[in-house]
Amino acid sequence: MNLLTLNDTLETLKGMFTQEWAQAALVMALFSILMVIGLFTYLNFYTQKKYFSLWTMGWVMYALFLGASIFLEEQPGHAFLIMARRACIGMSALYMFFGSLEFAGRGRPQRELYLGAAMIALWSAVAAFVVQEILWITVPVFVLLAVASIYTGCLYVAFLKKYRGSLLLAIGFCLWGVHLLGLPFMGLSAFTEVGGYITTAVLALFIAMGMVVQTLEESRARNRSLLEQVQQDLAQQHVLVEQVNQTEQKYQALFESASDATFIVGLETGKVLTANQAAEHLTRANGVPLADRVFSEICPAVQLDGKNLLEDKKRFDEVFQPFRDFKFFRLDGSTITCEGAAKLIQHDKRPAMQVNLHEVTERRRLEQQLHKFEKLSALGQLIAGVAHELNNPLAVIMGYAQLLNKRADVPPKMKTELTKMFHESERAAKIVRNLLTFARPREPEMASVNLNTVVSNVLDACEGELKAHSIPVERKLSTQLPRTKADLNQLEQVLTNLVRNAVQAQANQTQPRSLEVSTREYGAFIRITVADTGSGIPQDILGKIFDPFFTTKAPGQGTGLGLAICHAIVEEHHGKIWAQSEPRKGAKFFVELPIVPCAEDAAATTETPADAGVVTETEQLDNAHHRILIVDDEPGIVEVLKEALSYHGYVIDTAGNGAIALQRIQAEHYSLIVSDLRMPDMDGEKLYHAVRRLKPELAANIIFLTGDTVSSNSRTFLDWTGNRWFSKPFNVGDLEEVIRNFLRQPQLTPV
Repeated sequence: MNLLTLNDTLETLKGMFTQEWAQAALVMALFSILMVIGLFTYLNFYTQKKYFSLWTMGWVMYALFLGASIFLEEQPGHAFLIMARRACIGMSALYMFFGSLEFAGRGRPQRELYLGAAMIALWSAVAAFVVQEILWITVPVFVLLAVASIYTGCLYVAFLKKYRGSLLLAIGFCLWGVHLLGLPFMGLSAFTEVGGYITTAVLALFIAMGMVVQTLEESRARNRSLLEQVQQDLAQQHVLVEQVNQTEQKYQALFESASDATFIVGLETGKVLTANQAAEHLTRANGVPLADRVFSEICPAVQLDGKNLLEDKKRFDEVFQPFRDFKFFRLDGSTITCEGAAKLIQHDKRPAMQVNLHEVTERRRLEQQLHKFEKLSALGQLIAGVAHELNNPLAVIMGYAQLLNKRADVPPKMKTELTKMFHESERAAKIVRNLLTFARPREPEMASVNLNTVVSNVLDACEGELKAHSIPVERKLSTQLPRTKADLNQLEQVLTNLVRNAVQAQANQTQPRSLEVSTREYGAFIRITVADTGSGIPQDILGKIFDPFFTTKAPGQGTGLGLAICHAIVEEHHGKIWAQSEPRKGAKFFVELPIVPCAEDAAATTETPADAGVVTETEQLDNAHHRILIVDDEPGIVEVLKEALSYHGYVIDTAGNGAIALQRIQAEHYSLIVSDLRMPDMDGEKLYHAVRRLKPELAANIIFLTGDTVSSNSRTFLDWTGNRWFSKPFNVGDLEEVIRNFLRQPQLTPV
């Protein structure tokens, strides 16, 4: 009963699904396939993945198969349509296979696809036009397409854990493959044909739905990954921004704190883009912005044309080289000397030059002074040697001039000439002392002086020169001027130099000439002013007049040492000297010396004239009891002293060096020794120490002669002994007076 009922039901259904139902189901399947084609076409365009383009072509071929089936319903047995149906199924299988292989990462060359398509087309043609059996020719191509679909489904099984859409696609493609295996047999009846086409439509839509779900999940995963990547990128960007900000802050801090003035100059515009605080200080901007200022305005050595960047960079490189100086103009108009370096950088993505500068004006000045001092040191050594050698012959000349002046048989006219010779020799001796003082500065010999007296003596000494040039002198000397301690000879030298300079400044002018010398107490100082009405000193050289060897006089008329020595002497007295001058209004020289308290009854300084000292016969007899030893390696000085002291009645012995003198001292008893300080073999210092060991009482009776009083070693030794000493060239009369007073002391016993 049941079997009969089932058969009846099937017969009823077969009767219901007519050929019209089959055609409708075929159209519905075609539309479903077209939806799948549209979806895969969009995915191919969206993803740009090759397997989607191959799969799309596979579905297109399957759609063409359905289209050919529709036409075949109207024209049954049409050979070309039969061939097209089989070829489309075969092509669909090929494209499905190649797409799946590409999806699996096993892509095959394109030529294999074309070769397979050609074989399918040939197979389909032979089957349609030669072999008339339909079934066994049709089944293989459907089996091929079924295998391709099931293989594709199996590929999606690997993504089941990652995407839910992979499950739908795996099921869909596998069912689609199984369904394709039954398609060759669905033409047995209208019922199976309708069921087959409806199954095609349903499975196609199922695959489309699975692909949509898969695509959405992939997009969501991709978006999630992109979001995470974006977040990571943002975090990394934030870190990078922080690092960039810190780097910029560090650079800005270094830029601002750099000791060198740093300018960033645009290479295209030649303008300052930015500058640090040191640059503002160097340019003395005082709040005026340096940005947009043309760099060549403050550094004229760099002239840019802005047309050729390479040439402009070369100009920077030429100017900013190691140890190359250039002029730099400050904003206040002053000019300084600088050196620096420049390098090419990028500033706001534009080419620029970073220029680092520092002022070398002071360093160059110090270097020049150092070079000058080195030259002066070498020159000083030469001068000291020459001066020392000149002192001995000058001492001989001055000595003989004095000796000849004492003789009664010398005519008065010759005595006058001898006096002139003595004074000129004394003048030469002062020049030598000046050279020695310049070569080896020494501490002044301080004594109580009245500066008014010093000024008067100098003016009296220069009176003849002043009258010869018709220069009246106005003395404004303070009557309440206190005494102070100073080196009399050095101050006379300073004032003499200033007065003679004033005379020379007015010697050739026709306008009224005058000289004014004044003294006044000025706080803790005494100020001496020497003012003339000459042409004055130009302002551009006013700061150089005290430099050694600087002179405006013609060659041979000046050495450039006068004011330099004056400056050195005043500084040794802890005073100041300076000058003021205006064009055509003369010059004023100011000398300020500190007031040093001293005894009011200081001993007056006397000078022994060239013809002083007439010795009586009684004095000669008294002096004959004293034996004096003269020790000097210069025969001329020995002869002068021997003749001068013999004239006074002393018994004179001589020695050429300390060794010979020591032998005589051991053999004889001497009241006094006159010894040179610098001698060969044994000098005066060694002789003194030897005498101290042999005859300690005689060591105090040594009078030293030296041509090197400015040497620190000589002065230290002389100060240590406390003995009297004379500087060569010396006044023979002064030496005679000292010896006379020395030998009159009661503790000395005659020979």
